[in-house]
Amino acid sequence: MNEVFAEGMALLQQIPGKSAMIENEKPKISAFVISRNEALKIAGCIESLKWADEIVVVDDFSTDNTPEICRDYEVKFVQRRFTGFKDQKRYAMSLASNDWVLELDADERVSDDMRECILALRQEDFSRYSCFEFRRKTRFWGKWIMHASLYPDYKPRLYQRQNGDWSKGNIHERFITRGETKKLACDIRHEQDLDLYTYFLRIARYADLSAADYFSHGRRAGWHHVTIRPLYTFFYRYIIRLGFLDGSHGFVISVMGAIGTFIKYMKLYELQKTRDPSAKP
Repeated sequence: MNEVFAEGMALLQQIPGKSAMIENEKPKISAFVISRNEALKIAGCIESLKWADEIVVVDDFSTDNTPEICRDYEVKFVQRRFTGFKDQKRYAMSLASNDWVLELDADERVSDDMRECILALRQEDFSRYSCFEFRRKTRFWGKWIMHASLYPDYKPRLYQRQNGDWSKGNIHERFITRGETKKLACDIRHEQDLDLYTYFLRIARYADLSAADYFSHGRRAGWHHVTIRPLYTFFYRYIIRLGFLDGSHGFVISVMGAIGTFIKYMKLYELQKTRDPSAKP
């Protein structure tokens, strides 16, 4: 009887598509990353993704040795001019061979516990949920920040790409799933050890992009955006989200958040002035 059963199973495995059903295989996962002059961080990012079935890197024609570093790994490396974060990530995702994709930034790492969380997911999990969110833990000036609105900062990063779409804005972009989402208690490591000047430049760049995105979607700056809003940003991060518990690190992060808010709305006001010189905030 056992021999007949074994022979039947062997024959069934030879039928196309039946083998995967019998083994109840979990879906393969493609990871994708976008980059621009990330020579100091891209290797660590790729190393943390080597367990994935595929790694895709889309680079904005870096002028450092980011391309050479990427080509040292078994990754699908493509260069494309940057037109916005959402556009670049959507393009990178389109190059993935698998339906389930893992999104990661070049200055982020899949922690050991995050990798184990993903590998421990069962076929039933992938069938029930179409997206998994992870906490992002940021390191700033050598310290892991646990407050100031930076933690826990859940991000949707592992998702079924055919079951959702990207948010409308081209800044602070995120994939919005149409299915059910599950939060997993494990961390993405965000290696943001920037000096103050570089941190300011990054904030100013995001403020520029945000202002342009707001303007294109019809948003306009009022007086309260450039006065009350920055003050509230500091109060929210430092007091409500307990940034003071992170000491001087939390204070700097809260102040820089307020500065970013101010620059964003002042840039939006500048864009308004180009269209209407009589406009007032």
